[in-house]
Amino acid sequence: MFFLSSLVLLGIMMNSCEFDEPDFTDFSNFKVKELNGRSLDFSFDVTVENPNAIGFKIKNGKLNLSGNGKDLGVITLDEKIKVKRKSENKYTVPLTLDLSNGGLINLIQLATSKEVEVKLDGTIRGKVLGFGKDIPVHESRKIDGSMLKLPE
Repeated sequence: MFFLSSLVLLGIMMNSCEFDEPDFTDFSNFKVKELNGRSLDFSFDVTVENPNAIGFKIKNGKLNLSGNGKDLGVITLDEKIKVKRKSENKYTVPLTLDLSNGGLINLIQLATSKEVEVKLDGTIRGKVLGFGKDIPVHESRKIDGSMLKLPE
């Protein structure tokens, strides 16, 4: 009974705590690592500013990826990322893209473009003090098409 009441109290405290949304900036160092059949491994660096007194983890998620309106596939996070409290740090984000039908052809075409509008839609799973939450993601950024070139 003590455990249950402690859990309820902790849940109430967590819901009443204010959690400011972290800022994700400075996307850089985009690297396409390897193409394995219909999977493409890649990574990029991102600077995360976390103004909160507690850190958090980004555990997994599924994001639909498109470029200039063309479907490329579904992205999954390869490793969990631990974001430190009250900090501004750069993190390397390893991802796998499971290519959709025609995704590889679309990717090759986009790699020859000067500029590509990349869209991510889906959810990621965040965790704070053991409590998880699905966070919707609807991001759009313009990148240089040459960043999408496949490894030789």
